[in-house]
Amino acid sequence: MTNITLEPNGKPLGPKVLGLDLGQEVPEADFAEVQRLYEEYGVIVIPGQDISPQDLIRFSKRFSELVRFPMVQFNLPEEPDILVVSNVIEDGKPIGVGDAGRCWHTDMWYTDNPPRGSLLHAREVPVKDGRALGDTMFASTAHAYDTLPADLKKLVNGRSATFSHDFHAEWRAAKAAEQADDKSAARKTRSATSIPDIKHPLVKTHPVTGRDCLYVSEGAIVGVDGMEHAEAMALVDELLAHVTREEAVYRHNWKVGDLVMWDNYSCLHCAIADFPSSMRRRTGGLSNQINMKESGQRCRGGAGQSIYSVQNG
Repeated sequence: MTNITLEPNGKPLGPKVLGLDLGQEVPEADFAEVQRLYEEYGVIVIPGQDISPQDLIRFSKRFSELVRFPMVQFNLPEEPDILVVSNVIEDGKPIGVGDAGRCWHTDMWYTDNPPRGSLLHAREVPVKDGRALGDTMFASTAHAYDTLPADLKKLVNGRSATFSHDFHAEWRAAKAAEQADDKSAARKTRSATSIPDIKHPLVKTHPVTGRDCLYVSEGAIVGVDGMEHAEAMALVDELLAHVTREEAVYRHNWKVGDLVMWDNYSCLHCAIADFPSSMRRRTGGLSNQINMKESGQRCRGGAGQSIYSVQNG
């Protein structure tokens, strides 16, 4: 028996999950239902959560152990397992990561084993004329594969793409420069660390649900095996356009206390930067690790190691 009710939104992902208080220990039946809905929809929204960093850590530990985020300068001092994601400046210094996720992407694609899941909890939200700014959009890569035309499925199945962190840094810098009054924004997006290119299959099979999912990120792919560069880039653009069709996108308008949990294996997300830096914003996240297999190689029931990292501000 569970106290949870579901409020659908007409999209393939992003329903509200009601009846939870994460400030308290979540009953086993309710937690099992959260896991089930997370696996079914890929993105779930748990609104109205007035929780502390300790509450977030306790909730995340129900999934698995925590791992500390490597950007230690933005970890919360009293809870260093928590990463602050914020544009707030205090004493002349940023308290968190201020410009994360402003393109369609899946988290940590530049690693061998990207995290399965992420979670954001809104602590401060910019508001103008009564409406919250800084929405986050989500698109289902599982739904995208299911609805992909047969000829495209045949083309992408079994192919790997080369993802480049260095290229992505330059791409972000150029994009920021186009939108900025000066070059300072572009300089801020550049990474001080060079990370080797890495290959991922364009189609991966979800290790828990067994669904095939497209695996792409905007401004990250520099080549596709067995294809000329121009042909490969045209394919990536077509895949991204298919994933992010308006009818398949859930756009979340944040409220303080919202907690949004998404599955990086089965969705992309994109943060909307429609507010000036003078308007304060703080959110946070949680990520977990389960190895993802190439299409046709299913790993059942979360087999293997499962790790969560907390990122909250």
